[in-house]
Amino acid sequence: MGPRTELLRPGNSVMSGVAVAAGALVGAGLPLLSSGGLWAVGAAMLVAFLYTGAGNALNDYYDRFTDRVNHPGRPIPSRRISPEGARRFSVALFAAGMLLALFIGHPRLNWLTLGIAALNSLLLAGYEMELKARGLLGNLTVSWLTASLFVFGGAAAAPFPGPEPFPAPVLVLALLAFLASMGREIIKGIEDMAGDTDRRTLPRLVGPLIAGRTAAAWILLAVALSPLPVFPLGAFRAEWYFPAVLAADAMFIYSVWVLFRNPGGAQRAAKLAMLLALSAFLLGALTVQR
Repeated sequence: MGPRTELLRPGNSVMSGVAVAAGALVGAGLPLLSSGGLWAVGAAMLVAFLYTGAGNALNDYYDRFTDRVNHPGRPIPSRRISPEGARRFSVALFAAGMLLALFIGHPRLNWLTLGIAALNSLLLAGYEMELKARGLLGNLTVSWLTASLFVFGGAAAAPFPGPEPFPAPVLVLALLAFLASMGREIIKGIEDMAGDTDRRTLPRLVGPLIAGRTAAAWILLAVALSPLPVFPLGAFRAEWYFPAVLAADAMFIYSVWVLFRNPGGAQRAAKLAMLLALSAFLLGALTVQR
């Protein structure tokens, strides 16, 4: 794998595209697969892929000093790509993503997706340049960026939205993603405390114990609310959604269980749980009941 591919982190970028697809399917249902909206959703998925890759590359550029301690094997600290090369790669990905966002509603402009894309490009850049060092505000930014993938998909599936462009199930998926992401981001802060000497992350401000309890609260709230797409919304078929989401919930609970003994293991467990949750969302989206 080349250094630019590593900067892109294709696994995370693909997951972003899948989250957009899930949001679109929940928003429009299976008729989307046989409609002209399929192009729009495909373009939105690619925008999410490019933006995620751009954000990851920009992250490595701004984290190049702390990564000498936290992640020495990454392309910049291991000297397999220059910092300026990583920055230029990020700018190119951002530009390609924003250009493609203009065509999501082709031949008309989809102002919802364009607005979300513009906002998220600013937030991604602002996060790396400033917000990351501001602890909880940075965590909130990343969590919105994660949650907004589902909203972005719903907007792409509805190029000419009425008074309610985002159905409740789309907003619920975004909420669950936001809560889980908040917990994982705080756990990552605990894991990286040794290298984050120049940042006011929550663990450095309040200590790992209180930060860990805060992370656990966010994650357990996401677990408690995970049945919402079935009860009371009735949007997903229980027999498809529940097996996958219960596996995700179990992994989230495990991440909380090991958090205070092994923050790194908890962070990896939470990441796997988010992947399982995304699988549950996608299975639910494929069986949307209308």
